[in-house]
Amino acid sequence: MLRACRPLLPVLLLAGLAACSSTPDAPPPSLPAARAALDGADPQILNRYAPVEMRAAQDEVAAAEAAWRAEDYARSRRLSEQALATVRLAQSKAQAAQAEEAREDVARTINALQAEVGGTGPSSAGSMPPPAATGSTVPLSPVPTGD
Repeated sequence: MLRACRPLLPVLLLAGLAACSSTPDAPPPSLPAARAALDGADPQILNRYAPVEMRAAQDEVAAAEAAWRAEDYARSRRLSEQALATVRLAQSKAQAAQAEEAREDVARTINALQAEVGGTGPSSAGSMPPPAATGSTVPLSPVPTGD
């Protein structure tokens, strides 16, 4: 009986090794990267400016981790890559909203300063044209040549 099984031994060993090699040792790089990006983000800022994206990223990371535990590695990789993209989108959206708020603050400050000066711009001040004139040249008086 042992002699009959001997030819199958290499096939069984190869099948066992193939089964072991198909199970990854570590999650896809995007999973810890997505978790780190989510953990490193300021939740107050993201919840204020990008709450939908923040919640979606949290759900995607949780689903990717669950898929990894369930040994659905392809789904885990796909979800973690999506989660990483969603976290980056939320951060970009929050940065854009903060920049817009800063721009509006500067505009309000400029308007307040112009109101204090007594006008809303150079044209209402009345004395000098804006620095970037319309391209006209100032005529020069003729220089005497000594004739």
